[in-house]
Amino acid sequence: MQKTLSIRTASILKKLKGGLVASCQPVDGGTMDHPKIVTAMAQALISGGAVAVRIEGVENLKAVRQAITAPIIGIVKSDSNTSPVRITVFLDDVKKLVQAGADVVAYDATDRFRHDSRDEILKAILDAGVIAMADCSTLADCEKARDDGASIIGTTLSGYTQETEQENRNPDFELIRQAKKMDVFVMAEGRFDTPELASRAIRAGADAVTVGTALTRLEIVTERFAKSIRGANKKIELNGFAVDLGGTKTAVAKIETGKIFNVIKRKTIGTASYGTHLKLISEMLSKLGYRKGDLLGVAVTGRVDEEGRWSAVNQSTLGKFSSAALRTDLIKNIGPSSVINDALAATLAEHQLGSGEGHQNFAFITISTGVGGGLILNGRLHTDASGLAGHVGFSSSPFGNTLCNSNRYGTLESVASGNAIASAAVAAGYPHTDAHTVFEKANAGEAWALKLVDRSATAAAELAADLVTILGITKIAFGGSIGLATGYLDRVRKHLDAMPQLFHAELVTADLAENGPLMGALLNANRENIDENNHFSR
Repeated sequence: MQKTLSIRTASILKKLKGGLVASCQPVDGGTMDHPKIVTAMAQALISGGAVAVRIEGVENLKAVRQAITAPIIGIVKSDSNTSPVRITVFLDDVKKLVQAGADVVAYDATDRFRHDSRDEILKAILDAGVIAMADCSTLADCEKARDDGASIIGTTLSGYTQETEQENRNPDFELIRQAKKMDVFVMAEGRFDTPELASRAIRAGADAVTVGTALTRLEIVTERFAKSIRGANKKIELNGFAVDLGGTKTAVAKIETGKIFNVIKRKTIGTASYGTHLKLISEMLSKLGYRKGDLLGVAVTGRVDEEGRWSAVNQSTLGKFSSAALRTDLIKNIGPSSVINDALAATLAEHQLGSGEGHQNFAFITISTGVGGGLILNGRLHTDASGLAGHVGFSSSPFGNTLCNSNRYGTLESVASGNAIASAAVAAGYPHTDAHTVFEKANAGEAWALKLVDRSATAAAELAADLVTILGITKIAFGGSIGLATGYLDRVRKHLDAMPQLFHAELVTADLAENGPLMGALLNANRENIDENNHFSR
């Protein structure tokens, strides 16, 4: 239980409660790293709504103290060849920060070797009569700091110590929730770089949120924008034609400067022969002005192996053939082209042009009639010789107990897909009901429909946690008619948030929606064309 607070401490914590603390720390040695500039930053941040500032450096703190009356959290950073600890390392730092006007002194509360021990540093802060903020990395750090007298517990160092470091750079919401159970003032700090993440921290139980880089490190923020713009310029270079042959529709597009200039769509006839599909593609391309030799990418539902052979995995969707030499036949009958699975194409497009930009380990999941997907691992599209890689719908689900179109029992597709939702509705006594109707009933509040939608979302959340666990996925984009349905992703997030934070990834809707396979098909063609011109093997 937290000790009784002094009147001054209680007053300052009241000012911080429910507010934004701006960490006003320029890049070390950068052009903004000067007391006058730091003071101007601090004044601007307070004017913008921050309730307090976190200032590094004694001279910076002195200058800021003369300009603002809001609470100041002070630290001194020191680098050492013998210790990774950087925040308020020396007892003399505490003395100087207090003399400079700090209301709160933050210190590294982790159990790591440093010049002066964390116990000595904390005692010096408390003896000076100011508030101690413990920058923690684990729950054990938090508990010790609270027991020893720190009034503010920060999650500052979670993800930045050897013990807590991981590829998933999401903030540690689980540590916030655990710390809040300790009946102590909890400061969420560390990678809260969007308004959404900051508000989520408050909902998780934080008393206040510290935001730093996104507000005051202009070099880093600018680089993020510059990188995004450079990526946008790459889109402008993409020109050619793309085909998306899906289970319900076939779309052919002309793409100019990275945008779909014109598109033709036709209903896919599942009972049509392989030759009929080729003929339809050729006719649609001709209508858009395609000429043999133009850059052409083709995305298809089903499995595409490394030789470009196309296998219709779902025989109920495309049942007139089981395997065909699609790439060979396209080159022979239409022109030079590449072939890729439609979900893999969408994955490639989302990673390069949409929601997955900047993520080394990214996943795309499309949930519609069936369930498909794709993976970006270490910045590259993950493929295999058989063409099965990325078919996440065929992975097992703890909620599945029926046969799916892959002829495997208990898969995600047998639980989460549109077909699965419709079948479950019929089994529940609602005949002639499709997935669209189930979602309409769920949005109207009908309990039976809500149960079916929630079952699908729960299964999708379990898959997300598995992808994080096995592959270190940091962001997952959802597409497809189910994945993009109103309220569906919120349900998936709810179930994933209920799991320990270690298994969390950022969940978003796909930016490119139905255009993803088309853009990805042309990106794949462009990639293979570059590889061939540079004599690289595919």
